[in-house]
Amino acid sequence: MPDEANRPRTYRPYPWPWAQSSILQPTTEKSTSWMDVDFDSDGDYSSDDGEDSSDDGDDSDSGPSSSDHHISDSEIAVVTLDRFKWRSGPRLTRFQQGQEQVEDLPRQIAELVKAEQDCAAEYDPDQVVSLITQLYELLAAMGQWSEDSIRYPPHLDPPVNEELATQLGYTSSAIDLMKRLPFIVHEANDFDHTYIIGRTRCADYTDEGDLEEGRHPYPYQYLDGCPKLDPWLLPLMLPTRDGFQVILDTKLGVVRAFSSESGRHGDVPDDELEWTDYRRAPLVRAADYFSEVIYAYRSLSRLPVIHADLNDPLEKRHVTLQAADKQQQDTLMALYRECGWPNEWRRDEFLEKWEAARAEIASRARAASKRRRR
Repeated sequence: MPDEANRPRTYRPYPWPWAQSSILQPTTEKSTSWMDVDFDSDGDYSSDDGEDSSDDGDDSDSGPSSSDHHISDSEIAVVTLDRFKWRSGPRLTRFQQGQEQVEDLPRQIAELVKAEQDCAAEYDPDQVVSLITQLYELLAAMGQWSEDSIRYPPHLDPPVNEELATQLGYTSSAIDLMKRLPFIVHEANDFDHTYIIGRTRCADYTDEGDLEEGRHPYPYQYLDGCPKLDPWLLPLMLPTRDGFQVILDTKLGVVRAFSSESGRHGDVPDDELEWTDYRRAPLVRAADYFSEVIYAYRSLSRLPVIHADLNDPLEKRHVTLQAADKQQQDTLMALYRECGWPNEWRRDEFLEKWEAARAEIASRARAASKRRRR
């Protein structure tokens, strides 16, 4: 594998690297009708057209009448712009757009089938096992877990319960792969501060509880009537609420990764489309997927050791990131460089300095909190 740490860093926001672009890039036509523009209370609007909403023409019909005082100037400008667009050619109705999409469906299906066939032909389980092993070893080397936290195959004590796996419905390809995967020991994989994805732990298929949960993970296990996953799918991560699905398709050799909530909160309708939303998740070649995750951590585009929700050193989601959290990010990044990451890495020195720095940051945060309460 090339030296991923030397690959140019391009900032990508969360949920990258855990969510990546699909092998298929669907294209959708954006509506440009003024009826689809969102106006706020001040009369401002947002449009994806990228065109100027003002009109320099002197057409007398373009101005507001005295009876239109309740319509904002910006809304009238958009309607006027839309009217001039109508002159340039006929606009498709929503029905016509729907008809076009239906007519295009065979092409999209053919592209999907071809992409799946290509992925299946390229799938090398040995390569995927090797990359997952490299990822775990990388994270252990960086201090996420102790170096003895990885359990390597063959798994003998305890083994993967093949009889139970068969009873649960896993395919032979899924069972064969779980026997060859490395796993993280329970002590390093059962607490939020040890997770590499927030509220999500690594699956360990020598644990019969994980073996059962892998067939019906969150949230599907809580949906009445929801069937188990397709039997050739092997979840590599087991999420809780607001966690993240990372599912390996052992038939196609792709990863399906997406939020465990899929935008849902509260009651979920008993709908087969909701039950099988994982089938419509982005498809990423498994080898490409894990290579990208390895790159993200090795290049320090994402940080281990720190709480998973803070692993982005250029965080843009949390506008009000607490000072102590930002100090942890900055200190951690500096210590990795100071201790020779990645080519002259001094792990013990790093861990000693990081523990001291983290304790000092926490102490300052507590002192500041006490001062604010006075």
